[in-house]
Parts: sequence; C-alpha cells; structure tokens
Amino acid sequence: MVDTQTPASIQPTTDKLISMTKTNEPGPLRRIWRNRPLRFTLIGLMCLALPAGCIGVMNAVSGECLRANIKVSESVLPGTYRGPDGMRVSLYPNGDIRVRNWPYDPFEGDGRHFDGQGSWAYQLGTTVPSEEKFPYVALSFDESVSEGDAPVEDQKLMVGGSSEEPVLFEQDDPDSCPDAEFRQ
Repeated sequence: MVDTQTPASIQPTTDKLISMTKTNEPGPLRRIWRNRPLRFTLIGLMCLALPAGCIGVMNAVSGECLRANIKVSESVLPGTYRGPDGMRVSLYPNGDIRVRNWPYDPFEGDGRHFDGQGSWAYQLGTTVPSEEKFPYVALSFDESVSEGDAPVEDQKLMVGGSSEEPVLFEQDDPDSCPDAEFRQ
C-alpha cells in the first residue's frame, strides 16, 4: 500500500514563509558596479589576470570585423547585394554589373551618387609584409552612363563571408573594420 499523504515537514506553512520587501536602494555589489572608475579598474584587473578570457569577452561584446576570405570563390558571387544608404550592386555571371545610388568616390564622401553599369572581375591581391592573398572584386564603370558622371578609376570591393553567404565590403584601412558591407 502506497502512502499518498504528504509528510508534515514538506507541507508549506504560512508561519515559515520568509517575506521579501521591495526596496529602491541598490545592493552593495550594484553600488560598486555603478562607480565607473572602479568598474573599469575591475575590468582591467580581470583582463590582466585572465587575458584570454578578456579577449574573448571583448570580441563577443564588440563583434569581430569582417575580413576577406580566400575560400569564397568567384562562382558564388553573382547576385544582388544591398548596402548602406540604399546602395545596391548586382553582379551578373557574364561579368556585367549594375549599381544604384553608388558613390562617385567611396572614400571621399562628397555626397555624389550615380546609377550605372559596367563590368566586374574577381581578382586576388597580396598583402605586402606577409604575402597573404585576399580576394576582391574590381568594378569598372561605363563612361557613357549617368551623363559622364561615372568614376574613371576602378573601385574595389573585398570578398568575405562564406560560400553560402558571400559578403562584399569596402575597406580602405585593413587595420580597421569595413567602411560599408553589402549582403545578398
């Protein structure tokens, strides 16, 4: 026979309940954490004590910058990529491109944009000190487009992401994050 009665020691009683009061005052740890200089000192000490953990936390908090990926092949690139401020670039398998709201000079920021067409080519560049190869797309624009307001010089978009989700991006300084990202 099974006893279905609950023992008295398990049954809740109202006289044994602990009452919690709500307060607007922060606890001692919260007061310490709110002190900005002390907070940064504590973070700095943790980084000195556990540098690998600190690097992981900083990467998780800040997000890593997009980098060129040599494993992304030319064959996966055709498609339409959308970027900031309504910019759009369409790469076609035959080597043609169409751009919309494209900056005349991506690094000058003078506000001039155009809609145009031209051609693209997948190329490999090399970094100077390490001879590491990186892929990029060279964009050439037809001069007859936009009443002669297309750039004469080729522009480059670095190739990153993965073969499943390629990303094109502008980057004038390899030591910083990209200036603009274009995703399909």
